[in-house]
Order: sequence, then C-alpha cells, then structure tokens
Amino acid sequence: MKKNWDKKDTLDFWEKNEADYAGDISAPEILKMSKRYIGNKVLDIGAGSGALINLIPNSIGLDIAPKQPDIIKGDITNIPFEDQSFDTIFATEILEHLDNNTLNKGITEINRILKKGGHLIVTVPYNENLSQNTVSCPDCGTKFHRWGHLQIFDENNITQLLKDDFKVIKIKKLPIGFNANYKVLKHFRWIIERFGFLKDQNLFLVAKK
Repeated sequence: MKKNWDKKDTLDFWEKNEADYAGDISAPEILKMSKRYIGNKVLDIGAGSGALINLIPNSIGLDIAPKQPDIIKGDITNIPFEDQSFDTIFATEILEHLDNNTLNKGITEINRILKKGGHLIVTVPYNENLSQNTVSCPDCGTKFHRWGHLQIFDENNITQLLKDDFKVIKIKKLPIGFNANYKVLKHFRWIIERFGFLKDQNLFLVAKK
C-alpha cells in the first residue's frame, strides 16, 4: 500500500484538477510587483490556466498539465528551450510542489535558459506547516498534502537554494492575493493583521543571474 506522494501522483493530480489555481487570483498583484524586472522574452513555468501570461504580451507558458492550448507541455527538469533564451522567468507557486531532486534539477534548468543579467521571479508559501494540510486517501491509504506541497521555504533556505547561480535582490513576505480577494477590506488591513486574522502567507522573491 503506497504511503507517499510521488512525481506520478503530482502529474495525475494536476491533469485531473479542475479547481482554480493559486496564481489565478494573485497574477495581477504579482505582475504589479514584477514590472521593473520584466524583459523582452518571458517564460512562466507552471503557467496553469495562463492567468499570468495572459497579462504579459508575447510571453510563453510551460506546464506539466496545460489548461490552454497555447501553453507548452513540459517539465521543469527538462525545459524545451535553448541556453539563455529568456530575460525573465516566473516560477510562482511551483517550487513547493517539487521533491529535493526535482527542485535542484529545476533550478539548474532555469539557470541554463535564463540570460546573463536576467531575472527569476518566485513566489512560494512562507514557512508552511505541511502536516496541517496532510490528508490520507480512504481507499488506498496514500498520505499527501492536499495541494501536493513537499517543501517548506523561508528567507534563509530559499536564498541558500539559489546562491550558487543567482543573487537575490528582493525578498518580501506578503499575503499574496489579499488585495484581489478582499478589496473591500483593504482599508482595514492593519486591523485584520493586528488581531491575527491575516498572516504572512507567501514569499515574493526576485533573483538576478
């Protein structure tokens, strides 16, 4: 009886997933924070439904389970582009889904296809407690994170992950998607934060090659 989530499970999950992607809501906010780092050739890894590339003219999307016909089917460990093809690469809400081996290979591939001086823009959940969202399949007994998360990130370990190939030039904790979800409450955000209803949920990071 299988007990752990693996790469095949991840692919199967996203191919069958019909729910909204995390990036669907946060795409406009991410774009706003990223504008100064966006070059002429842009790749979004894990493009999902295409919410971000739909906002960036002439950008390209890559996903293991594309939801749009113009998004290229591909894997972060074997990205189908030549060396130094892109000025900007997005990897939003992606790295937390990768096991250690896939994560390291993925960073190597991103470094390969990003131009010298180009920017990598990342968002990941901040300091997530994976066990709080671990569930068990009642049929087969497989234990898995309800969204397929495998990694926990904070400012230190994500900087360490990138240090050999990139220089982190911006890193910020923020509740990605807050403004999109709760625009009516934005003027009361300080009250919500003070009383603990809103916590830092994500890291937003920009790294330069």
